[in-house]
Amino acid sequence: MRILVTADLHYDIDRSRQPAIDAADRICRLGGDALLVLGDVAGHDPAILRECLRLFDRFAGAKFFVAGNHDIWTDPGGDSLHRFEVELPELCREAGFHMLDEKPALLDGLGLVGSMGWYDLSYRPAHLNIPLRFYEAKVAPGAAARLPDHAHLVADRSDIPETAMRIGTRWMDGVHVRLPVGDATFCNQLGERLSEHLAWASRHAERIVVGLHHLPFRDLVPPTDKPSWAFASAYLGSEVFGQALLEYPKARHVFCGHSHKPGSLTREHVVCVNVGSTYLAKRFEIVDL
Repeated sequence: MRILVTADLHYDIDRSRQPAIDAADRICRLGGDALLVLGDVAGHDPAILRECLRLFDRFAGAKFFVAGNHDIWTDPGGDSLHRFEVELPELCREAGFHMLDEKPALLDGLGLVGSMGWYDLSYRPAHLNIPLRFYEAKVAPGAAARLPDHAHLVADRSDIPETAMRIGTRWMDGVHVRLPVGDATFCNQLGERLSEHLAWASRHAERIVVGLHHLPFRDLVPPTDKPSWAFASAYLGSEVFGQALLEYPKARHVFCGHSHKPGSLTREHVVCVNVGSTYLAKRFEIVDL
């Protein structure tokens, strides 16, 4: 069985659109038994996500989708949970995809499991010494100082290192994701769902392929000497998902995206590969089982 895996097509971004089209064409021409698209296909507009998924109409094998954080971005007044739980599954069905966040699948005895994953801020870098309130607000101290809505975060600077005031990062989920619960709660809910799906697949399949968007192991976080990038590490994933994977020995092949950096690691029975697409260079992995 041949499975192709890609991620981070970002079809809604101008500089990323043609590379996404080219990658989809290569994937369709190559063909395979299954395709996994692991999130960040588009942003606010579901119609653009649908258009991107339809680029794979010529792919003859089974097609599977996992959401990314950009895929649940909404306009003001929107509901990211409704987008995730209702709109995206329906959109996937219309485009001929099975959304693995909703339920796992079997393909010729192979279990396919997927989760968007999320973050609980446990990946935040200790060496920056930035107080937790900034990570919760998804703005670094330098960004908070220039944004009127976040000025209260820097009203008392006694616990903020001066170096942190030069970090102007803003994680845009804080603007575009609208969830009814906090990040840690949402992360744990999705971790529990992943465990349930892995348990089901373990009962019905001899081996399991898993697709995630966020990083399930901290060791996959790309090292950086740039404080602005280091701040963003907090939003790359959570070991909640890695621990779930380690509980199921049949889950040996795991793929993810999100960081835009290719990489891999082996932990116990799990081999996890980050696809590593960027905005300009789309990549895909091929696994033959």
